Amino acid sequence: MSVEAYLNATSNQGNSSTFPPDDFGWAFSLRITILYILMYVPLWVCIVVGNLMVILAFVYNKELRRVQNYPLISLAVTDLLTGISALPALLLVRLTVSPLVCSASTRFSLIMPSFTFCGSSIYHLLFIAIDRCVSLTYPLKYPSLVTPRRMIRVLSLLWIYNVWFALIPLYIPNPAGEDRWLCYANENYDNELDVIFILIGSFLPIYFLFMMILYAVMLYIAFKHIRTRREMSYQASPLRTRNGARARMRGIVTMATVVGAFGICWLPSTFKFFYQNYAPTTKESLITVQTITEYLSFTNSMVNPLIYGYFNCQFRIGFKMVLERWSCRIRGRCNREDKENVYSTGMTNLALSVSAESINEPSSKEIVSSANLRSL
Repeated sequence: MSVEAYLNATSNQGNSSTFPPDDFGWAFSLRITILYILMYVPLWVCIVVGNLMVILAFVYNKELRRVQNYPLISLAVTDLLTGISALPALLLVRLTVSPLVCSASTRFSLIMPSFTFCGSSIYHLLFIAIDRCVSLTYPLKYPSLVTPRRMIRVLSLLWIYNVWFALIPLYIPNPAGEDRWLCYANENYDNELDVIFILIGSFLPIYFLFMMILYAVMLYIAFKHIRTRREMSYQASPLRTRNGARARMRGIVTMATVVGAFGICWLPSTFKFFYQNYAPTTKESLITVQTITEYLSFTNSMVNPLIYGYFNCQFRIGFKMVLERWSCRIRGRCNREDKENVYSTGMTNLALSVSAESINEPSSKEIVSSANLRSL
């Protein structure tokens, strides 16, 4: 059954408890449905594989099991759950019309994973920015200030808060006291989800501004650090000084990439939330804006492992270790000696990358600050 048939069936129902026939139908034509699938299936594969690689790299590479990487792994788990549960559930909501999808009593259970995990991804990005800023501003105090136990507690509270935030619509009473048919019965979205739409749409620009301020502070610290190191050691080793500056500039490029990706992927959602609630819309324009903004939001879960993983030298080595170990298992010729060779090769590459970026006799504060900057 097409969307036009259901529109005719629900045109005079509004928010009544009378439901259309109990059957299953597609919300769009076959061509548009196939286009949706072709768009989202590659995205789903990239989200799952990319974040799974980050998690496995953390498991296999002991050098990655530092407290500073805990937020990155928690972010990878969040994005992995986004790909596994939130994206398929939202795709079911957008492409199908049925009592399961359109009933007010069950529709929220399908949309809740998107609110939970996408919101958790946003707060993880903010927390990572705060953590990086603290590590660069107070490099010597950071190890004692941010312990593994404290980091785990903060990340646990972050997860609890995100689940509570996603459940806000459940706390809002239904004045009609009845179940409702939500699909296309009311284009103004006058249901409990309005509250969470407005909250997310209002705070996203504030989050973006806060993240820009944090990374601007880190950028200032990075340039100050580069200038200090250059003045101290240029006469002794100009080549190594240039290599160190280039290494730190890669960290700066990572910072700019993080801010840019966050803005591109999430700021359009602010426009969508206000557009669908306050602007005069048509069914076609609303679906177009909704599809583009939701796709960009899910794209952020694919981009995060690339930014925080691929740009990080230690994670790149961890990715190689994961691929080598799994290729060894697939061939069926993996023994203990092979695993030790994979680990020793990764550690050798890591030592070479760190030594290539080192500079003659830096102070202890500069060593810690350089390591924190490289981890960006």
